[in-house]
Amino acid sequence: MKSQRQLQIGENIKRIMSEIFLREDILTVPGSYITILEADVSPDAKNVRFYIDIFGNEKMHDKIVEKLNEMKPFFRHQLAKKITLRVVPEVTFMLDKTESKAIDLEKLIADEAAKYNEPKVKVKKVATKKPVAKKAVAKKPATKKKK
Repeated sequence: MKSQRQLQIGENIKRIMSEIFLREDILTVPGSYITILEADVSPDAKNVRFYIDIFGNEKMHDKIVEKLNEMKPFFRHQLAKKITLRVVPEVTFMLDKTESKAIDLEKLIADEAAKYNEPKVKVKKVATKKPVAKKAVAKKPATKKKK
């Protein structure tokens, strides 16, 4: 569980990093848009992991994350100018795969629900002998004898 301080530092760093992305025009890579979803700060605030989502060309996702991680010194320097912490945290970018995992999980649940809700095939019973129905004989009402 994250402490209140970690959450506050994370939100501040996320806000500052978003400003850096906007100022340096990093949010728009040709054919893709980058969104910073979360900044996960370690308990000692020496490391921060940014979870990003990239909308657009899926083939380029890994290359974009790799390029962002190559630019770590630049981002750390820009962060140092804006943040007031004893130690400027090391920056790492990671592709957030929560949405794709959620879609896969929903598909799996839907498949299992479809299997469960399928009508089951009924097996026809084959009767070897039909029971003979007895004819009902109507009884006359009993009459009282006169004396």
